[in-house]
Formats: sequence, C-alpha cells, structure tokens
Amino acid sequence: MTFNSILEQSGISLLLFVICAYYAFRLLVFKDYTAVRGKQEKPPKDIEGYCKAAGLVIVFFGISTLVMAGLVLISPVAGLIQIVACTAIMVIMWKKVTDKFA
Repeated sequence: MTFNSILEQSGISLLLFVICAYYAFRLLVFKDYTAVRGKQEKPPKDIEGYCKAAGLVIVFFGISTLVMAGLVLISPVAGLIQIVACTAIMVIMWKKVTDKFA
C-alpha cells in the first residue's frame, strides 16, 4: 500500500481530524467559545465548563475520525458504520453540553 493510496482512502478523514484538533485546542487551551458558538450568541453560563465539555466532545469526534481513517483501509463498511455511530454519539453529547451550559 503506497502513501498515495492511503491518502486516497483516508485523506478526508485525516483532514477532519486536523480540523477537530484545531477547534479542540482553541476550546481547551484558549477558552475561545466563540470558535464553535458564534459571536452573536450570548456567552454560556459557565465559560470554563462549556469550553472543557465542548472541547472533549470535539476530541472524541477527532479520535473517531482518526480510527475511521484506519478502519477504511481494512474495511470501508466497518469505517462507515463506526463513523455513523460516533457521529450519533457526538450529536447526543453536544446536545447535553448545550442544554447544560447554554
């Protein structure tokens, strides 16, 4: 398996991992809730707690996309099932974060 074939199959997943890592870094290190919430919305009740919880949700999704990138190389169907399940879990986790802190 060459580097080009790996990028063909997992390139988008790896790019999504980098994007998730960037936003998790902004939330967890800089406490920049406007990165995912928007500047027009009012700030969350507990900015510190919101940034930590939202950052961890994004870390979960980033790791999920990295796992998917590896699974796609072995079995594309397994990668698809895994990322669909993890996306559903992330949606539920994100809803809990916004309900708790918004």
